[in-house]
Amino acid sequence: MISQPRRILFYTLAGCIPIILIVAAEVLFRLLGVGESTRTPFIKLQENADYAVFNPAYAERYFQGFTPSVAYNPFSAQKPENSYRIVVLGGSSTAGFPYHFYYGFPESVGRRAQAYMTERRIEIINLGMTAVNSYTLWDLKKRVRDIQPDVVLIYAGHNEYYGAFGAGSNIGLSTQSIFLKRLLLKLKRTAIFTSLEQLIQPRPELLPGESDGEQTLMARVVREAVIQEGDDVFLAGIKQFETNMRDVVTEFSDAGIPVIIGTLTSNTQDQAPLGKLDEAQTLFETAQSMSCEYRGCSRESFIRAKDLDEIRFRAPSEINSIIRSMTSDGEAILVDVEQLFENESLTGVPGSDLFIDHLHPNQKGLELMGAAFASAILEHENIKAEPTAWPTEMKLDPLAASHANLLVERLLMDYPFIQGRSPDVTARLSDSLVARFKSGKKTDSLSATIVTSPLTVSEALFEAIQSSEITPQERAQMYEALFYWRPLAIDYMKQTVAQQVTEPLLDSLTTRLAVYGANKTNDVYFWNVLGAVFLRQNHFQEADRSLAKAEAIDSTSTAMLFNRAKYYLTVGDTLTAQSYFSRYQEKSTQN
Repeated sequence: MISQPRRILFYTLAGCIPIILIVAAEVLFRLLGVGESTRTPFIKLQENADYAVFNPAYAERYFQGFTPSVAYNPFSAQKPENSYRIVVLGGSSTAGFPYHFYYGFPESVGRRAQAYMTERRIEIINLGMTAVNSYTLWDLKKRVRDIQPDVVLIYAGHNEYYGAFGAGSNIGLSTQSIFLKRLLLKLKRTAIFTSLEQLIQPRPELLPGESDGEQTLMARVVREAVIQEGDDVFLAGIKQFETNMRDVVTEFSDAGIPVIIGTLTSNTQDQAPLGKLDEAQTLFETAQSMSCEYRGCSRESFIRAKDLDEIRFRAPSEINSIIRSMTSDGEAILVDVEQLFENESLTGVPGSDLFIDHLHPNQKGLELMGAAFASAILEHENIKAEPTAWPTEMKLDPLAASHANLLVERLLMDYPFIQGRSPDVTARLSDSLVARFKSGKKTDSLSATIVTSPLTVSEALFEAIQSSEITPQERAQMYEALFYWRPLAIDYMKQTVAQQVTEPLLDSLTTRLAVYGANKTNDVYFWNVLGAVFLRQNHFQEADRSLAKAEAIDSTSTAMLFNRAKYYLTVGDTLTAQSYFSRYQEKSTQN
């Protein structure tokens, strides 16, 4: 007869066998690389292992049949001592939609921070993705913490209902259980689950023309189309945002990483409620018809109409209340984007003057956000120095403008802007594309080609640059855009800057290019260019600063020696100028 202790041991071992088998299978699958592409958020660049980048395939874990694009922001795999690393989290507005990522507010933050923090290497890592919400931020928090950001910026909350795992979304589990949704995200980190998921859930077929662009996704993500204020789905969206965001902020604050969160803003003046609730429609129409003697007199009516809108692609005011409460206790820093846009709006109520559609800021709005978040960083870092003369605002190149307009047109052709899927959507989209092909403008035809073919944006930029119809200013703008697609191609950047530096009318843009190159590579060439351009512009303090940097890198650079001599001669120090010029002549003779 088996003794009681042996019986307990036997059953214990028997119970452990499934666990042992699962662990063994997980180890085997990982060794075989099964599902690795969707389990690793940051990967090293194949062409340069010293740099890492966000893995585009990782975003597939949140969707089926759709992979949101992510910014191409390579960063040092081993964080340099002099770097200042800024990670930005959020949805499509953070990603920069409908513009390319380098026109979004995160890159604007980087350019402005660099203008003050000249001795630091600014690294922007923009993790904004279309149709993600607080669950994605919760899922990424530990991975982001591990790459050692100096600050985390967050602009998120519009997608709590229809984004991935949202309260009213068909992407993810249909339950409102925060525990179960988080459990699913944790399971997706295992090789066993990801392999089973790929086997059991094949990618769904896409409708014609739905392979690219947020607008078609908006039509496919909705499970609970009508969400009334105060109902169970509405409250679930509010609860998930607060629960996930508090965990996100705590994760970073416990690690000593400051978090800066922006309140949300949207087009409340020119975007009518998308739902059919009479009260919301009436409030909106009444607000639009008001004749006011002061700015923003109809603000409350517009906001109330938005909050009552049953189709919730715009965040309700409760989301901003949560954001303000999270920042009031000092755990996070507030950037009041909502108030900023009201202050900057022509009428005191944000509309098409600051938005390109229902909630995505236009370029002016994105620059405002960039300035506000950058100011919050500088205040937190207690940086009170005067800014440099480095230009910080980047103007849209003609290809980006055409492509953005096309994406917005596509967005407005479908749900929720047109209730129900209209049978002529495909025809109207086709007409829009044909019109661009026939417009006679190279940038229009290329923007349509990007949408209808595998042509990439960088390839389209290269092709546009060769066009004879492009002006020198437009060509220079597109060269600048290419810098962001090739941020580690130092020879290409040098050649590009060399082409622009001889044209004084392009000094502002040339300066941005040189600053970008200097920040990415710290190569003496770019500091010399900055010194030469600033001398030409009579910015003597900036010229001195740039040339001092060049001299610290390479004290024998002939370009630096010549520009130093020119600088000292210009400011009246002829003896020092002669000294540098003599060294320049000696070095030139040796070469």
